[in-house]
Amino acid sequence: MRRALLHHCGPALLWSVVGVLCWILTGCGTLDAPGPAKLVKPGSPGSETRLRIGDQIQVRLETGGAAPEPTKLYDLTIDENGQIALPLVGQLPAAGKTPAELAIIIQERYVPRYYMRCSALVLTAPRFFYVGGEVKSPGRFQWTEDVTLIKAINTAGGFTDYANRGKVEVIRESAKQTYDYEELRRNPAQDVPIRPGDSIWVPRGLF
Repeated sequence: MRRALLHHCGPALLWSVVGVLCWILTGCGTLDAPGPAKLVKPGSPGSETRLRIGDQIQVRLETGGAAPEPTKLYDLTIDENGQIALPLVGQLPAAGKTPAELAIIIQERYVPRYYMRCSALVLTAPRFFYVGGEVKSPGRFQWTEDVTLIKAINTAGGFTDYANRGKVEVIRESAKQTYDYEELRRNPAQDVPIRPGDSIWVPRGLF
């Protein structure tokens, strides 16, 4: 008797969807995810985002042989070793992979040892960065791979009249770096990439 997966997780709301659907019998392709979420197809902006330690993801599995089985949902966090764990197959490498690459790894672990057919869809939760201090609209903003320090400041509405543009701080984990915004504008090639979880602080000037 074919073994069934052990855990079921309820659908997660407000997921930003990046994924791939791979069929062992019919080849590989993409499939729209159910509900309001929209699948980002390979080659589209965001589809090549690399997964990182601490990322929250959802894995959707459709398995079975002649008769399809109910979709299995797993809400997971990539651990400090860069891995996730799924029933039957155990630990899988995730950090550094795109959602599409991880979906293929998952499928290959399940087929043909546990299932004749398996499709995997990997969804990622939104990532954010933060801008505070002397900007017009401070707050939390959704991160994309093209976000730089200049773009982040613009996203937050630009500087107030009291901003110290020469000492803009980027706080990443426990490290802090200070940048001269006007210098970056004069030399766009030196603009600073912003990563998920970064906090940007614009201090108040003396005058």
